[in-house]
Amino acid sequence: MTPDIDKITAIIREVAAEEIAPRFGQLDAADIDVKTHALDLVTIADTEAERVLTQRLTSLLPGSVALGEEAAHHDPSLQDRVFAGNDPIWIIDPVDGTKNFAHHRQPFRSMLALYRGGKTVAAWIIDPISGDVTVAEQGSGTFHNGHAVFVRKNVTHAQNARGFLISYVRDRLIKSHGHHDFFEKISHYSCCGAEYQEIAQGQYDFCAYRTLKPWDHAPGTLLVREAGGVARYISAQKPASDYRAEGDAPALICAATPELWDEINTLLLPVFGKKNLILHR
Repeated sequence: MTPDIDKITAIIREVAAEEIAPRFGQLDAADIDVKTHALDLVTIADTEAERVLTQRLTSLLPGSVALGEEAAHHDPSLQDRVFAGNDPIWIIDPVDGTKNFAHHRQPFRSMLALYRGGKTVAAWIIDPISGDVTVAEQGSGTFHNGHAVFVRKNVTHAQNARGFLISYVRDRLIKSHGHHDFFEKISHYSCCGAEYQEIAQGQYDFCAYRTLKPWDHAPGTLLVREAGGVARYISAQKPASDYRAEGDAPALICAATPELWDEINTLLLPVFGKKNLILHR
């Protein structure tokens, strides 16, 4: 059984209020470190929030294990080990948008997913400052601060859509396809948690990502799916495969409707290279 959703929401809010919010705008140089490159940062808020969440959540669900972003950075074999087992997995991104957080700007989020039996069965994305939270449970819908939310089901064409793409992808799209009206409605927050929230709430309509770490996408894809959208790997073949936290592919596209997903997939195929767009299992 899935643990009590409200109890987990309370735990995430408590940890965010204790380990993340008080450090926003208060970090010293010693509180920030570089991981793989200058834009890939980790702060004391990341490490402490992940430590406490790991302890509290695995205690709440005996027999479960944790896959946290920072733990996986220190132990590259952790991800393969937890997915190879049969235990429920807490997938934790303690501060998504760390670059924003470290530079005292919004948005940034805390993200959590519970993964069991090859599926994301529950997910949470929370703003550590406001406490606003979006929650989804498999088969039960998506809720923001307790109110049901839904994607915009009337958006079936890119020209009517608002989306999230990093700038170099947008620039390559323009080079490949010429100018499209929807390029004027493209944003990028450097925080995929906030992007997923806004798609699930019907404020934006699609997103695409190339770096597919499970802590970045397991929570948000469930929010979008349970709000009525789709989350599939970009593909030159039909049908495309649905996102899985342990899966591997060149890119991921989430969209409010299957029709919009098809059009964004077609637009992005030349950008990412058709010969590489086959899911690796």
